[in-house]
Amino acid sequence: MEDIRRQIRGQAPSSDVFRERDVISILVRYLRENDWEVQVEIQVKGGKIDIGAEKEGKILLIEAKGEDRGPGGTAEMNFQVGLGQLMMRMKQKEAEYGLAFPLTNNFKRVLRKYRENFAFEKLGIYLIPVTRDGTCQLISPNNAVKFLDEIAKMKLT
Repeated sequence: MEDIRRQIRGQAPSSDVFRERDVISILVRYLRENDWEVQVEIQVKGGKIDIGAEKEGKILLIEAKGEDRGPGGTAEMNFQVGLGQLMMRMKQKEAEYGLAFPLTNNFKRVLRKYRENFAFEKLGIYLIPVTRDGTCQLISPNNAVKFLDEIAKMKLT
C-alpha cells in the first residue's frame, strides 16, 4: 500500500534500483517547483533528449540515466552512454546541457573516477545528481571539479 501512496504523491515506488524513469520523474517535479517550464522527451537535432527546460530565457537540455538490476558496473556504463548521447545532441550553441543521474553508491563510485577531471567544465555540461527524497542539484560546469572532489571524500553507505 505504501508504494501506491508514494506513486499517487508523484514519488517513485520503493525499490533498491533507482531507475531512469524515477530520476526523470523526480527531476521534472523539482524543476517545475523551481519555476522552470519543462517538457519530457523532446526532439532535437540528432535525436530525442529526456528533458527540455526553460527559465528566464535559458534553455537546459538534460539526458537522464539510472540504475539497472545488473551489477554496480552498469552505473558506469549508463553514465558513459549518457555522456555520449548528450554530446551527440549538443547541436544548439545557445542551449545548455546537463546529465542527470541518481546519487547512489554505484554512481558515486563512477563519479570518483572523474575526480580532478575538468572535461565537464570544458564541455559546458551540468551535473545533476538526483536523490530519492526529491533533492536535486544543478551543478554548473564551473563547479563540477569541486563537486567531484566532494563526492570523492564521501563515505559510501
